[in-house]
Amino acid sequence: MLVSLLVCVTMMRRAQLEAAAAAGTAAPASATAAAASERPAAPQRPAALGPLYVSFAALQALDIHSTLRAPELGGREANPIVGGMVGSPAAFVAAKAGMTAAVYYASERLWKRNKAAALVTMIGLNCAYASIVAHNYALEARAPTMR
Repeated sequence: MLVSLLVCVTMMRRAQLEAAAAAGTAAPASATAAAASERPAAPQRPAALGPLYVSFAALQALDIHSTLRAPELGGREANPIVGGMVGSPAAFVAAKAGMTAAVYYASERLWKRNKAAALVTMIGLNCAYASIVAHNYALEARAPTMR
């Protein structure tokens, strides 16, 4: 989760720095007005993407927690690709962090071309992982207690 949050914060900070650099260039007023009329304004990241990135990272952390606890409670990973990694928590966490970073990267590229598509994609992924996490914890709640 820490890696996901670092990637998220880095991407949000980079956008702030780029916006500040674009707004803070020192030039005479007439040159600034001429430059502004010649080039289009830089696109702004949708404000909702930041919170969606944070919630996605939190859902990934909850998915990691619930998935790694499943074998203790008699459960198993339903995804055969991920199932082999559950035995190695470090590999599983690394794979989830890599996947999360890839989602952030794809979303960052997508919003520059289509803001609505980026938002809908992140909302859909958040909904999907919220369902997965809720399902995992519901199964855990129904599992017989280990004593």
